[in-house]
Amino acid sequence: MTAKSILKDLLIREQIVKIKEPGKELFKLKSGKLSRLFIDIKQASLNPIILNSIVNAILNEDHSPAFLGICAGSGTYREQYNQDYCIGSVAVGGIPIGTALSLRTGINQIIVRSEKHERGTETKIIGNCENKVVILIEDVATSGGSIFKAVQAIRESSGTCNSCIVIVDREEGAKELYLHNNIRLISILK
Repeated sequence: MTAKSILKDLLIREQIVKIKEPGKELFKLKSGKLSRLFIDIKQASLNPIILNSIVNAILNEDHSPAFLGICAGSGTYREQYNQDYCIGSVAVGGIPIGTALSLRTGINQIIVRSEKHERGTETKIIGNCENKVVILIEDVATSGGSIFKAVQAIRESSGTCNSCIVIVDREEGAKELYLHNNIRLISILK
């Protein structure tokens, strides 16, 4: 079995994928859309077995050679391309996944908030992404608004962000938004 198929089976078995019967009240998504299908990746990332499976699926993702090169642990990739990388996590869904990836790979993490805080450091980004290539992590992509705003915040903070890995792409417009804004969407599951 592949890492993707193991993850998919776990999500179904642990009832992370929820489906409303016809005629029942629909789930309201963050995008404001209503749907019969809800994928509770935030709940999944609280389960260490599923979270480990998510990380395995990301690290085995064929469509992310740059991330695989970094995660292989060889400094040669960074030296070859003269880049410094970090994992960017979109709050709140991407944080546990990004943290698990950071622990597994030894790559620093930043967190991108949905809004700038008006206290403390008064920033939208926790951590430093200046002059770094950020590989953004999010749990689910629907319309793409949260990820798009996170990428903009990273770019405004002098970071480079052209790729986002999501666990599930609901295929409801995010990919199209990103294509027009030079963002590559890498989805583990659709």
